[in-house]
Amino acid sequence: MFNFTNIFESEIEKEKKIDIPAFFNFTLPITQKEKEIIKQVSKSNDISWVSRNVLETADFDTTFKWPKKLPEGFNPEELIEGCKNPGLGIDELHKSGITGKGITVAIIDQTISPKHKEFKNNLIKNKEYSDGKPKIIMGKISMHGPAVASLLVGKKCGVAPDAKLYYAGHGGETNSFLSFTKALKDIIEYNKTHEDKIKIVSVSKGYQEIPGVKEWLELKKEAKNLGITVIDCDYFNENNIHGGGSIINKDKPDDYELPLFYPNSQRNIPSIEDLKHKLSLTDEYTRKNFFDKYKTEQNYINTIKESLIVPSDYRTMASMKGNDEYVYNAKGGWSWAVPYYAGVFALALQVNPDLTNEKFLEIVKRTAGKTKKGFKVINPPGIIEEVKKTVEKEK
Repeated sequence: MFNFTNIFESEIEKEKKIDIPAFFNFTLPITQKEKEIIKQVSKSNDISWVSRNVLETADFDTTFKWPKKLPEGFNPEELIEGCKNPGLGIDELHKSGITGKGITVAIIDQTISPKHKEFKNNLIKNKEYSDGKPKIIMGKISMHGPAVASLLVGKKCGVAPDAKLYYAGHGGETNSFLSFTKALKDIIEYNKTHEDKIKIVSVSKGYQEIPGVKEWLELKKEAKNLGITVIDCDYFNENNIHGGGSIINKDKPDDYELPLFYPNSQRNIPSIEDLKHKLSLTDEYTRKNFFDKYKTEQNYINTIKESLIVPSDYRTMASMKGNDEYVYNAKGGWSWAVPYYAGVFALALQVNPDLTNEKFLEIVKRTAGKTKKGFKVINPPGIIEEVKKTVEKEK
């Protein structure tokens, strides 16, 4: 598998006679010379003309057969291996024994293979749910499920590799929440009869007016009252949390950027200070149109300043192609950030099992690192140090 997000769709329309392989899509602008070589890549064994930066924004898995001649400095094996590292100091925490051991987490997502080597030893339950519609194919492995499972508890890719996993899979339905509510009800019931209480449920999904959503939102409130935190896209929205990533140095926040799926107009903000300066130079009419969503420019700047980046881009994760296969995904999204964040919470619960979501969130925001541009980035080592202090106070 090899996939780029297509940015020259209009050119394909203009040049329908040119056969551009469907598996080539790009997230970054490419030169005309690179476009020409890509048009012929299916017939060529040489893509050394394609820039390394462009290839680093690709999606590819360990089954893809690369041409013999690659750009200088581009090593797909090293890239896919290096990006298994969750980054931001997680590896060092693992070496110190902070691995999520003793914690049980839950995921509600699309179907997985329970035999993938990344998470097969973590699974305590793998149950499939359906919304009852016959079009849903049960048992069909998706690309989404193995990814989120490995990013949370994976042996090599996961933030909390020793946490136990209760997995609730569904058939990929996007127009119903019925299977989600069934799964969350079972998780609540599980806690009534088991000592290893589930306190975190990772759900990489947003909301809209579809069947079951109101019942789901009510059930989330019930779960919260029972000490279960559902971490989903709604949680991210409420707390101004975003995805993002860095290909340069994954363990330091300096070069982290907003996610690749954001428009360039947002990603290319030079810095918080430059943003303030540019806004001061715009006329009143432009400012009014731009800030319709916000009462004032300062509200917008404050929103940007307080936003928190959680890794989602340039990550390697378990692939649906096989139980030993992996996929590198340059352009992630909240789907990959949610299990990362849930994993950090699991690490914190290992240190203090009584930690509440409210206290965890306060620590997350207070300890955040910063990029060169001034954006906040989650800081797992700093979080763990602060959580340790909460244990000392309780003593």
